[in-house]
Amino acid sequence: MDKMILSAGIAIISLGVGFLIAPMIEKDLSGAYTSGGYFWLTLGSVVVLFAMRVKQQKEKQLGALR
Repeated sequence: MDKMILSAGIAIISLGVGFLIAPMIEKDLSGAYTSGGYFWLTLGSVVVLFAMRVKQQKEKQLGALR
């Protein structure tokens, strides 16, 4: 489960990077792409942090079972 959440977070971060790069490639795009890029980067970072927390809790539970 934690690997899937981590993969989703990385995909969201990649989307944010794409939104930030798009105005550099096409100059006629509005500033909404830049703000959207920052939004997706922030959301992706939160998801990655959540995945790391889930992994830590999973390892803690497995350690308690040993």
